[in-house]
Amino acid sequence: MAIDNLPKSVSPQDVETTLNYCVPHGPIPLVKYITQPPEGTPWMNFDIVPYPVTIHDVRNTPLETGASLDVQAFQFLEAPCKEREFLDEGAFANEGGYYDEVKELILNNVEGAKKAVVFDHTLRRLAIEPTGDRGVERGPLVSTHLILSFHADAIIIPTPFYPQLRVHVDQTEDSALRRVHKHLPEDEANRLLSLPNQRVRIVNVWRPIENVVAHNPLAVADWRSVKHARDLVVTRKILQPGKGEGGTYNVRHNEEHMWYYMRDMKPDEVVLLKCSDTQGVDEGGIAKMCLHTAFKDNTSDPAAPSRQSIEVRCLVFDQE
Repeated sequence: MAIDNLPKSVSPQDVETTLNYCVPHGPIPLVKYITQPPEGTPWMNFDIVPYPVTIHDVRNTPLETGASLDVQAFQFLEAPCKEREFLDEGAFANEGGYYDEVKELILNNVEGAKKAVVFDHTLRRLAIEPTGDRGVERGPLVSTHLILSFHADAIIIPTPFYPQLRVHVDQTEDSALRRVHKHLPEDEANRLLSLPNQRVRIVNVWRPIENVVAHNPLAVADWRSVKHARDLVVTRKILQPGKGEGGTYNVRHNEEHMWYYMRDMKPDEVVLLKCSDTQGVDEGGIAKMCLHTAFKDNTSDPAAPSRQSIEVRCLVFDQE
């Protein structure tokens, strides 16, 4: 389909690189173990294969301020915040902490949003940039920790703290709705989901920390260039065998995908990524979700600081 605002040629700030897509070994759904799988079971039943792409810079283009969650499935914003160092993760959820800043940002900038509930965050900090397969997820992960629940029975698992160099979507439609029940009291979840004209979205708020992003910037795909049924592959993420799992999408390569990034993204800028939307459609209407990945930018200054970033994921309700 024709897409407005697409670049007609490669600009000096666009990047020729490769992105890592999945190639399934066989039957779907795919499976990816996050912690040690049972003996004799592979970590994953798909390959990760690089394909050449052009990633277009949105700086000084209509998409810098004109992209939207409902059309492209991503949105760039200038968004200064009080939190600067992001060193005390325990304070993020305190009154007036970073979670509150994120909720205010969503309510002020996501059309129709009436209620926002933060359910997790991921900090990515490296002393040096990853090499080889780090971030591609071909096997066991060098890790920090991510709390998957704020309840007493929280599962704490190792997760990658390096940039994710693999095209993916954070949630499937089923796993997104399960998060409403997982992160809210059951009576509140049922009340919210039963409200007339309710719309439920998951939005990821991604922000650089401390430095301008030079290495491993974040690329996002225009949803209008995606063929949902062909491109997206349901993947079971086994968190701990027998104890929990989640659902994400890996992505098959499609040369029609249109990729974008913001060059030299600053800590006072964010990109909103739509992870799911109960009103989203596969094609020809409201965008459903945002394919995204970090990527290697060989034009960046080798001496520039390593990338630091935080992403905060929120349930967003149109009725409260």
